[in-house]
Amino acid sequence: MMPNGKPLVQPAEGHTPQKPELCGGTQRRNEADERSIDQPPKQSAPIHQLFQDVDWSESPVGSMANWDSELRHMARFVMADTSPAVLFWGDSSSIIYNEAFLPMLEIKHPHAMGMAASESCSFWDQLAGPISQQHRTGRTVMCHGIRLLMKKNDHLEEAYFDWKLIPVTNDEGDVMGSYGIPSNRTEEVICWRQNHCIRQLSRCTGAATNVEELWNTLLTGLSSDRKDIPFALLYSLDEQLSITAAPSEPNYPCHLEGAIGVDTDHLIKQEYFDLSCDLDGFAPTMIKALKTDAMLILEADDPPLHKLFKGLGWRGRELPCEQFAIVSIKESDKLAAFMIVGLNPYRRYDDNFCDFLQLVADAIAPQLSRARLSEEVARNNELAQRAQLDRKRSDMRFSRFAERSIVGLAIIDVEGKILYANDAWYKFSGLSPAEQQNLSWFDSVVPEDVDLLIEWQNKVLKEKKGGTFQIRSKEPFRRGNMYSDYRTGICACYSDLNEDGEVESVMILTMDISELKWIEQQLISRSKALEESERTWRDYAEHCPLGICRTDGDGYVIYGNDAWRSFYGFGPGPLPDPQPWLPWVREDHVQSCKEFFARLHLSRGPESVEFQLMNKTYTISGGDSTATNGAYVAATGFTQFKPDGSVDHIDFWVTDISGQKMAVKVLTDKMEEAIRLKTQQERFMDMISHEIRNPLSAVLHCSEEIIDSAKKGSALLELVYDGSLTPGSSSSAKDIVKKQIENALDASHTILYCVQHQKQIVDDVLTVSKLDSDLLVVSPMPVQPMALVRSSLKIFDVELKMTDIKLTVVEDNSLTTLGIEWVLLDPNRFLQIVINLVTNAIKFTKTSKVREIIVTVSAQTHKPFPHELGVDFVPLRYAPASPVGTRGSVDLKDIGDPGPDVFLSLSVKDTGKGLDKNEKTQVFKRFAQASPKTHIEYGGSGLGLFISRQITEMLGGEIGMTSSPGSGCTFAFYVKTNKCDVPGHSSASREPVIRLSRSLSLTADGTPVTPGEEGRSNSVYTPQGSSTPLQEAPSLNILVVEDNLVNQKVLCKQLRNRDFIVQAANHGRDALDAVRNSHGEDVPPEQRSFDVILCDIEMPVMDGIEFTREIRRLEAEGKLTGHVPILGVTANVRSKQISGAREVGMDGVTTKPYRIEELITHINSVCSKR
Repeated sequence: MMPNGKPLVQPAEGHTPQKPELCGGTQRRNEADERSIDQPPKQSAPIHQLFQDVDWSESPVGSMANWDSELRHMARFVMADTSPAVLFWGDSSSIIYNEAFLPMLEIKHPHAMGMAASESCSFWDQLAGPISQQHRTGRTVMCHGIRLLMKKNDHLEEAYFDWKLIPVTNDEGDVMGSYGIPSNRTEEVICWRQNHCIRQLSRCTGAATNVEELWNTLLTGLSSDRKDIPFALLYSLDEQLSITAAPSEPNYPCHLEGAIGVDTDHLIKQEYFDLSCDLDGFAPTMIKALKTDAMLILEADDPPLHKLFKGLGWRGRELPCEQFAIVSIKESDKLAAFMIVGLNPYRRYDDNFCDFLQLVADAIAPQLSRARLSEEVARNNELAQRAQLDRKRSDMRFSRFAERSIVGLAIIDVEGKILYANDAWYKFSGLSPAEQQNLSWFDSVVPEDVDLLIEWQNKVLKEKKGGTFQIRSKEPFRRGNMYSDYRTGICACYSDLNEDGEVESVMILTMDISELKWIEQQLISRSKALEESERTWRDYAEHCPLGICRTDGDGYVIYGNDAWRSFYGFGPGPLPDPQPWLPWVREDHVQSCKEFFARLHLSRGPESVEFQLMNKTYTISGGDSTATNGAYVAATGFTQFKPDGSVDHIDFWVTDISGQKMAVKVLTDKMEEAIRLKTQQERFMDMISHEIRNPLSAVLHCSEEIIDSAKKGSALLELVYDGSLTPGSSSSAKDIVKKQIENALDASHTILYCVQHQKQIVDDVLTVSKLDSDLLVVSPMPVQPMALVRSSLKIFDVELKMTDIKLTVVEDNSLTTLGIEWVLLDPNRFLQIVINLVTNAIKFTKTSKVREIIVTVSAQTHKPFPHELGVDFVPLRYAPASPVGTRGSVDLKDIGDPGPDVFLSLSVKDTGKGLDKNEKTQVFKRFAQASPKTHIEYGGSGLGLFISRQITEMLGGEIGMTSSPGSGCTFAFYVKTNKCDVPGHSSASREPVIRLSRSLSLTADGTPVTPGEEGRSNSVYTPQGSSTPLQEAPSLNILVVEDNLVNQKVLCKQLRNRDFIVQAANHGRDALDAVRNSHGEDVPPEQRSFDVILCDIEMPVMDGIEFTREIRRLEAEGKLTGHVPILGVTANVRSKQISGAREVGMDGVTTKPYRIEELITHINSVCSKR
C-alpha cells in the first residue's frame, strides 16, 4: 500500500507475464534499487543517512546485497512516506521505520533500525498476535486502541493508536512482512472514556434515595474510569457556627464518606477532621479552595498533602498520582462536600481534564438536592405515622396495662367504693368481681389493717399526695410448701384530680409479695440457725487439733485456727502477705508447695502435699538416748469455685505428721542396719572360714611332714643299728637324722602358730558373743599402769624386730603430776584394747617406708576432751555396754577405800597408710573393716576395734581416732579408774599375772619365730642314695600360687619331698609372669612350661579368678600353646564360689584343709585329661 492509502498493485494470483519482459524488467529494477538504496539522494534526511550506515549484515534481515526485490522496494517506500510508518520484516519482525515514526521509539532510536520488534518496540506485545495471524491468513489487519506510554515534557503520557497492518507478499504469495501505519486516536479515546464515566455517574446517582446512598453511588460511578481517577477521597461537610467563634468564623466538620484506590484499613485516622482546627496541615489549602470557585490543582510534592497522605500510610514515591485536584460539590450555592481527586498519572492536567471534573461536580449537584428532598419527605411521613400510631397506642395503653399487669389495680371514689378493679386485684383481695357495686376498699384487708387504710385514704384526700405501705388480705397464701393465713402486699395510692383540682378518685396499686414475705421469714429463721451453726463450727475449728485455714484465690488468709497458726508461729492478728506459710517451708519443699497451690486453681480437689518446716525439729526420747528429725506437716486442700469459674476460696486441713516421718525414719534406719549387719555377718563368716581353714591346712601338712620325717629317721636308725652303713658314713647318717629332726621341729612350730592364730579368732568371736549377752565380767585389781603397758608390749619384740618397726612408749608428765602409781583396773580388759590397737598399728605400718609406732600413756582428773587426745571420739551407743557384775581377784578391803576418780588415757600413733573419710566410718563397726580388700591384704576378722569400743564403754570411757590418707592413724581411748594404795600383800614382782594370746612372728620366708629361735636354720635336706627307700619321683612341673607364705612354704616342701619340680608365686600377677617366661626355648627344666598350676582364689594384686581368666584368654589367642590345667585351692567352701571358679576355666577346686596324698591324686587326675 502506498502512503496515501491506495492499495499496492500486485500481480493477480495465477497470472504470469512473459518471461523475457519479466526477467529483463526485474534485472533493471534490481539495478535501480541498488543505486537508489546505496546512493541516497542529495539533501536527504538524517534517517536516510542512518539507513545507509546500519551494518545490515549483523541484523536479522542480512546484508543489503542479499535483499530480495520486495524488501528493497518496501524499504524505499517506508523511507519515502512522510506519515509514521514501520516495516516488520521476516520471522523476527525486524523493523525498518521512517523519520515520522521516531517519537514512537523514544530512546530505542537509532539502535532499533533493523532490530527485532520484540527488542525495540514497547508495544510489540499488543501487535505480535495480529501479525502472527496475518502471516497465516495473508489479510490486512486493523488494531484499535493500542496503548503506548510516550515521554512528553519529562512526563510519561499515554497515547492510543489505531494500527493498519498490510501484508507484504512475494511473487509466490508468501507473506514476507507487514507494513504498519499507526493513527493517533488519543483525544478520541480519552474523550469517550470520560463521557462514559459521566453517563455511568448519572445512571448510578439517579437511583439514590438519600444522601448516604448518593455518596456511595458517586464513588461507584467514578470507579468506572479508574484510569482518569485512580484515587479519590470524598468528604461531606456540615458548616456550623462555633459557640466561641465569631459568626464570620464558622466551623467545618468533615466526615469521610468513602474513597477510591485506598485500603479501608488506612482510612480510620482520616475519617473525621475539622478544617478550622487543622491549621498546620491540609486545612488551610482546603479552606482556600472552598472560598473560591476555581478548581485547585496540587502537585504530589506540595507540603499540604503530606500530612493528609501520612495518615493513609503513604510517603514520597508511594503516592499513586502526580497531580491532585480539589473538587467542590455544592447544593444551591452552598458547599455540601468536596473530593480530593488523584488525576491520571499519565495525563497532565489541562482544560479538557478541568471540564471533565467540572461535569462531575455539575452532575452530582442536582442529585444532591433531590436526595435531601427525598430524605425530608420520608422523615415527615415517618413522623406522621409515628404520631398516629402513638395516639392509637395511648388509647389502649391503660386497658391493656390493667388487664395484663400482675399488679393489682383498683380505682375508688372518695368514700372508698370500688369503681374499677382488675383481675390481679380481685385475686389478691379474695373478692368477687360480681359484687363490685357493693364492695368497699376496706373489705379487701384483714380487720387489723382497716384503720391503716382509713388513715391513708384521709391523707390522700387532704394532702392530695400518695404513698406506699404494707397490707394483708383475707385470702390465704399457699404455693408448694409455702403457706400463710393471709396474703401480704405492697400498696400504693395516688389521687386523681378533676379540672378544679379536687380529688375525684383514688388509684390503688397493690403488688402481691406473699412469697417474698414467706421467704423473708424463712431467711430470718434460717439466719438465726446459721448463726448458731456458725458458732458451733467455729468452736469446733478453734478447738480442733488439726490446722484449719481458708484463703482466697490469691492466697490471702481469711481464717486460720490456733492449731494452724501454731505450725508456723503466727500470732492471732491478720496476715497481710499471700501464702504466708512459704517463708516457713524448707527451701527444697517450696516449689512443691507452689505447685500444690496452683493445682487447686484447676480442680476442686482434694489435693495433698507434704513438706518440712524450717527451723523446727521433732524429737523423741527413749531411755538415755534421743532421736531428732525435721518437723513435717501434710496439707490437704479443697477449692470452691464461683459460677464464672474463678476461685471463691480454698480450705486447707493441715496435719502434723512428724511422728509418722520419725517412725518411717527409724524403721528405715533399722532396716538398713539389719541389711548391713546381715551383709557384715556373711562377710564375717567368710573371713572366719578363711582364717580358720587356712591354718588347718598348714597343720595337716606339717603333721604329715612330721610323720614322714619320723619314718625316714626310723628307717635310717635301723640301717645304722643293723650295720648296713659303713663307719665312714656315720657322719652322713647323723646329718640326715639332724635334718629330719629340724624338719619335725619346724613343722611343730608351724602347728603352734596356726593353733594360736585360730585361738585368737575364736577368742574374738567368744568376746563378741559375751558382749552381746552381757556376760563379759570386769574384774578390777590394783595395777601399775606403766608397768602393765610395758610388760604387755614385750610380746611384740620379735615381730617388731622382723618388720623393722620402732616402737616407743611415752610416759606423760600427768602421771607424775597426779601421783598415779597404783590404780584399780581390770588388766585383762585394758590390755585387750591395747593389744588390739598395737596389733593393727604393726599390721598397717610394716609396709610403710617410715615404720614407727608411739604409745603414750597419760591421766586426767576429768573426762578428756577430744582435742586433748587429738582424736574424734566415736559416738556412744543408745544402750551403753555394761558388765553383768564385777568381781576382783583381790580383796578390796586390803587396799582400803578407793581414791578419787582418775581417767587413764592411752594413744597409739603409727606411720601407716592412713584412712580416708569413708573408711574411718567403718572401722569401729561389728564385722567391718576399712574396705573389703583389707581382709585380703592384711587379714583379720573385723572384730578387734568393735570389741575395743565395747570394752572401753564398759570401763566408763570412750575411744576415737584421727587419720588422713598417707599420714598414718592415731587411735586413743580413756577409761575411768580410781587411785589406790599399794596392796599389803604385794611381793617383789609387781608384774600383773595375766594371760595374753598372740600369734607368733614370721621371718621373711614365713617361718614361725619364737623367742630364742631367731637364729635357727630353716634349710631343707632330702636324703640321697639308693639305700634310702624313697618314692619314685614323678616328672611333673608344678606352679604353686599362694599369698599365705606359711601355706606356700609347707605345700612346696611337701611337693618337693615327693620329687615334684615346684615353683612358687605370691599372687596372680607373679604367676602370670612365670607362665609367660616358661614358654621360652632356653629356659631350665625346672622353669619349663608347667604341667599343672595350683592357685589360691583369694589373693592380693590379682586373685585366682582373674588369673585363670587371663590364662584362658592367652590360650584362646594362641599366645600360650596347649591347655595348662589349673587346680583351684581355697578355704571358702560355698558352692557359689566353687562353681564360679569352674566357670572361669579352672579344671578343679580343692578346699582347705586337705591331705597331701589327696592333692596329688587330684593333680594326677587333671593331668591325665590333657
